[in-house]
Amino acid sequence: MGVGVLALALASLSFEPSVARADVQVSARYGLGFGATTGELQREFVFETLLRMEALFGAPGDEHFRVGPALDLRTWRFDTAEAAVGIAVLMPIARGFPLTLTLAAGYAARSVPFANGPIGVATLAWGYRSYNFHSAYGLGLQVFVSGRVHLDEPGRWEVTAGIEIDLEAMIAIPAAFLISLFRKGPPDEPDVEEEN
Repeated sequence: MGVGVLALALASLSFEPSVARADVQVSARYGLGFGATTGELQREFVFETLLRMEALFGAPGDEHFRVGPALDLRTWRFDTAEAAVGIAVLMPIARGFPLTLTLAAGYAARSVPFANGPIGVATLAWGYRSYNFHSAYGLGLQVFVSGRVHLDEPGRWEVTAGIEIDLEAMIAIPAAFLISLFRKGPPDEPDVEEEN
């Protein structure tokens, strides 16, 4: 019996405990949205431009929940400057096409007739957002619905919907294409003319 216990103890030492590894996927998107004011606000059309960013932590792969800090920067008809920070949760309802819920709070500097003040933001987004196994940056293309409340006057709401397009897809990929076009080769290889 003592030999059996010793063998079991030695066998258990050969198994290393599994370590949960959480990695980060960062994303930044430019968005356009349309909507309206509601509640105690006079009904007005809303046209917004925004920048949304998150750093989401979780297990590798696009079949896992991820959670992390979020930043929301927005302007309404270029009459406001709004910034909110909060938390985002990525829910993998379909591989590569998750739902993302963001809850944030911040401050809005507004022109007349609205007063400056604190804001609360809730955004639900859905679209392409696959896990990137080669980089910490993950591409995103999403549609969203967002609600904003004036926290100093909770009866004042804005509801918008729109689309978010990944910044890397808008800037870095077209830039790499143009470099390739003018250099007559991939941007990470030496210029063909320099070699000749």
